[in-house]
Amino acid sequence: MKRTALFFALGLIMASVVGVNAQVIDDNADVVGLSVEKQPMCVEILEVFEPKPDENAIFQVVETQPEFPGGMAELMKYLQKNTRYPKVCKEQGLQGRVIVQFVVNADSTITDVNVVKPVNPYLDQEAVRVVKAMPKWKPGEQRGEPVRVRFTLPVTFRLPADTVKVDAVSADKK
Repeated sequence: MKRTALFFALGLIMASVVGVNAQVIDDNADVVGLSVEKQPMCVEILEVFEPKPDENAIFQVVETQPEFPGGMAELMKYLQKNTRYPKVCKEQGLQGRVIVQFVVNADSTITDVNVVKPVNPYLDQEAVRVVKAMPKWKPGEQRGEPVRVRFTLPVTFRLPADTVKVDAVSADKK
């Protein structure tokens, strides 16, 4: 019985590929005759169905990455112009790189801003503030549709060499 079912399933698969003629006498019998006829098959694909991405899904990797207006060079200018060094950190000579993650939504807005690698609470707060204040980005795309994408951005706080007393990253590791 199982062997007959297996041959029957195998026959269906082969029939869809090259065309098969098989004869089965009954459920307890083996396949009596099996002949394969090579016939050219013509398959016309009318439409490829690709499901649309879930509107709430947050992508890590997409076909087209989100982009700050004007590109990365403009993003760096924006960060330099709009980041205010916290006075307390400046007085203490603290510096470091805060790693911030956020989501660029399909409507170009920035949401879900959080610090993934903190340096100092004051520097972290300033990095979050400047990211939240950014203008709308060009959204990322998947299959030609705008989607939500998680983006990671380092925000570096650096003082002139003569004013540095402590590197906040090194101080945290001690």
